[in-house]
Order: sequence, then C-alpha cells, then structure tokens
Amino acid sequence: MKLLPALKYILIIFLFSGMACEKTVPEPTFIIGKESEFRIHQLYNSSDGKCTLLITEIADSRCPEGAMCIWQGELSLKGEWTESNTKTSIEIHSVLKDLQKQPAGITIQIVDAKPTPKVGIESKPNDLVITLLIKRN
Repeated sequence: MKLLPALKYILIIFLFSGMACEKTVPEPTFIIGKESEFRIHQLYNSSDGKCTLLITEIADSRCPEGAMCIWQGELSLKGEWTESNTKTSIEIHSVLKDLQKQPAGITIQIVDAKPTPKVGIESKPNDLVITLLIKRN
C-alpha cells in the first residue's frame, strides 16, 4: 500500500516537468531594412509595432526544376499593408515591376521563395516561404 502514495508523487513530478518544457510560439515579426520570411494568410508585425503585412494571394509561375523554359517565370503576391491604422492593398512582382502597387514610403522586394517548383510535383501557396526585403524610401 505504500507504493500508491509514491506513485502519486512521481506522477506529479512528471506533470510539472512536462509543463516546464512547454514552448511559446512568438508572433511573426519582420524588421524593416532586413530580409524576413513570410507565409500566406499569416499576419506579420514590424519589430517596432508600427506596421503589419498580410499576404493574401501568391501566384508562382517560375520555371520548374527539370523543365526547359523560354523565360524564368514570375512570382507575385497580393496583400495588405497597414501603417498608422491606414490599410493599403499591395501587389508585388519579382519580374514585372511596372505592375507593382507599393505602400507610400515603402519598397517591398521579393528576394526568394522556397521550395522551388519541380516538374511533376504540384506546389501550393501554403507550402511557400517567401523572403522579402522591406525598406523605407
């Protein structure tokens, strides 16, 4: 019968040790002037707390690995930039720069996107991690 109280203490110790290992997931943030990674449908806050970026749509027509293409293709994204409670629709292109819609005073540039498309493998916007460089003009 003395085994039962000892078992209670062991279970309590395991319970508290499991709680100590709990991880907190930080809010997605970006630093203006440095490259940062973004995903679709996730709200990102600037490190100074003054701006947010939400990517709502990604179009990826880049030439897949293993294919012969006559042009490199393009990556574009649409979303919403918020600064000082003012929302601005954005449209950023990796190649067709004349189609871009940038927020006033800000330049957003697509630096990279991973994974690279591959022949015969369907890619989804949710799989992409987009590297952007956001700078003040």
